[in-house]
Amino acid sequence: MESLTKDDFETLSQCPWDDAPSDGAEFLYQDDMGCDVVKCPSCGIVYAKRRLNENGLSKYWSDYLSRVHVHDPETVEKRNQMYQIDYAFSSQFVRSGKVLDVGCGNGSFMKVYEQHGYDVTGVEYGEEAADTAKKRHRVRYGVFDEMDFGEEKFDLIIFRGVLQYVPHPKKYIRKAIKLLRRSGLCGGGKLFITAQPNMNALAFRLFGKHFTQPVTGSDFIGFTESALTTYLDQIGLKKIGERYFYIETPYADENEDLLKMARALQYKKEGKEIDFSAPSYWGNMMTLMYSQFER
Repeated sequence: MESLTKDDFETLSQCPWDDAPSDGAEFLYQDDMGCDVVKCPSCGIVYAKRRLNENGLSKYWSDYLSRVHVHDPETVEKRNQMYQIDYAFSSQFVRSGKVLDVGCGNGSFMKVYEQHGYDVTGVEYGEEAADTAKKRHRVRYGVFDEMDFGEEKFDLIIFRGVLQYVPHPKKYIRKAIKLLRRSGLCGGGKLFITAQPNMNALAFRLFGKHFTQPVTGSDFIGFTESALTTYLDQIGLKKIGERYFYIETPYADENEDLLKMARALQYKKEGKEIDFSAPSYWGNMMTLMYSQFER
């Protein structure tokens, strides 16, 4: 990644979710890039008050695929196992049809749906990842909410580990809703949000910046289920599925994870700084399915 400078950052004066003034937000911690992370008192989301701007994002994502996403073979294998778990969940609600994977990376999650007969299109912001995915899949490169899909509609739109990286997440959500099919073999189109860090998780509330996937100047926003569901209900989508995968995941080590959580609770009780990384644990990550409905 090209080195970041002060010109690659911006400072927010408002919450990126509900526009509440940032000066009233609760300070939580400062990340390794010197970005303050705060909690909005009105909507409850957690966000980086100082974060990468458009120029900084271009640098950060330019080589993300090789620098982070496929750097460690063991992590890649675990992620592939999670793809199967996520697919099994979503296939309960959409058994066939057209799928749009927003933030598709190198196309590995797309491949799972293709292997089961779905017609899949991907969208990717990172140029390296998009170029890699295009070799085997149908992928569009660029910013999702700025793309023109014409009259094309989808039965399932996926945000897998995406919304935390989006400067204006409501624009992405509204764009997705416009692209959902109004009716089909499985009813109205579905929006699938998964691998989404949960800011109500006990591990986040204990560990803060040492959470498994904390909010930072590059991972802009941490959501709660209620923040997402309340907004989606307002714009015509109802929640039809909810899971917090843990025991069934390749990341779980139940005994060791519990000991680590107990150690953190003891540190908190004693007023000591928790300076070690959070384990994978129940509630850390959200998997949510939403469907269109008629008011």
